[in-house]
Amino acid sequence: MQTAKAALLDCIRDNNLLEGSLLVGQIQDSAFEIQSHVDLLEHSIEQARVRADKSKDDPLAVVEAINHVIFKVLSIEGKSDKHKQVIDDPNRYYLHLVLEKKISSPLCLAVLYCIFAEGLGLSYECLALPSYYLMRIHSEGVDFYIDVFDQGKLLSQEDFQKKFRSALHKSRMLSASLFEKVNSTQLISRLAQQLKHIYILRSQAVEALRAVEILTSLFPDNPEFTRDRGILYCEMEYFSKAMDDLKHYLDVRPQAEDVHEIKKLTQMLKGYREILN
Repeated sequence: MQTAKAALLDCIRDNNLLEGSLLVGQIQDSAFEIQSHVDLLEHSIEQARVRADKSKDDPLAVVEAINHVIFKVLSIEGKSDKHKQVIDDPNRYYLHLVLEKKISSPLCLAVLYCIFAEGLGLSYECLALPSYYLMRIHSEGVDFYIDVFDQGKLLSQEDFQKKFRSALHKSRMLSASLFEKVNSTQLISRLAQQLKHIYILRSQAVEALRAVEILTSLFPDNPEFTRDRGILYCEMEYFSKAMDDLKHYLDVRPQAEDVHEIKKLTQMLKGYREILN
């Protein structure tokens, strides 16, 4: 896992979303090799480039080429009546499994679309709203939006505003996180974060720990991820490592809402170590 984390940090420094998002696959399988999927995506991007070649300066034509390759050639399925979205299915958050099984989450499909947009030189932003993602494509005339989960459907400014108002209505609160521009690092971290939640709910501590390890490598100064790692160490009976992480969390977050629970856990660990000694 240490090698994977180092490789992932290299991808972050190089803004390499393609390889970085595939490296997340080592949460599921620490021996997972990404190269065959890198080759597939690079070939697919080249297919889109060839299709858009005569109109490569027209963002709409490039988007059409991306949509054709993702949804027709690769046959990736997003929103449909056939398959309901299952938020606790880890297969929908691993890019290599999305490419193999053809069914994606909104997040992973946004990652895939960004990889194509980056590879084809589009000027774009990825916008995160509650439960779905949109792309904003910059053109010389008027910017337009893409609903990546709905077969790359083009949206006007008015369509975007309708979706935004719908998100406001569903959340019943106004928050900066309702409409957030997300970069490559944030997309990769969101994949790892979602997988962490899924594996914790499934009581799969090893996979959850691998996800947290990715998050701690991306955000080493975030004590919440250190706390999560400590709790998982505790479940796996790595008590010394658990105590170190939880004590660090208490030191840097003395006023956190969960301080009482974390202190109880450290006291339990301390008592357990005394019994063993």
